[in-house]
Amino acid sequence: MKAIFDIYDKALKVLLCCATGGFIFICLLQVLFRFVLQNSLVWSQEACNLLFFISIFLGAAVCVTDRKHITIDLVLEYLPFRVKRYWYMVIYLIMFAFSVYMVFNGYSMAMTFAHQMTSTLKLSYFHVYLAIPVSCTLMAINVVRVAAYDFFVAYAPKNDPSRKKESEEI
Repeated sequence: MKAIFDIYDKALKVLLCCATGGFIFICLLQVLFRFVLQNSLVWSQEACNLLFFISIFLGAAVCVTDRKHITIDLVLEYLPFRVKRYWYMVIYLIMFAFSVYMVFNGYSMAMTFAHQMTSTLKLSYFHVYLAIPVSCTLMAINVVRVAAYDFFVAYAPKNDPSRKKESEEI
């Protein structure tokens, strides 16, 4: 299972890097065309917006696994080890609920705008907004993975530092 998730994580990061790299490349290409060649690319703005949009949502999914989302951990510093386990589960439950909410509402939004087309790329907005439910599904998968690891491994009672001190004293 670990090997499958390693491949999954690498594929997700490659997709994120491709979307971000594509965004940067197209932006630089547009600057080159507009200011050096005096001829702007009509489609570049929409392509940049789409790739930026995809990068944001894929980045959010990657950040869950890497635990890079913004947090206020001042409270966590003062919580006992045993309480942290359940505190994190509440946080992960909220994140999971938000992800599932975004999957359904993102898909609903994609279906609502499916008949509209982008002006220069002639791409259906369904495909544009499909980035929301797809990336939020990936985020929900990552939340479940991280929550399971934290609950059963990282914050398991056997890893409690106070238990180790007690056993050393005996």
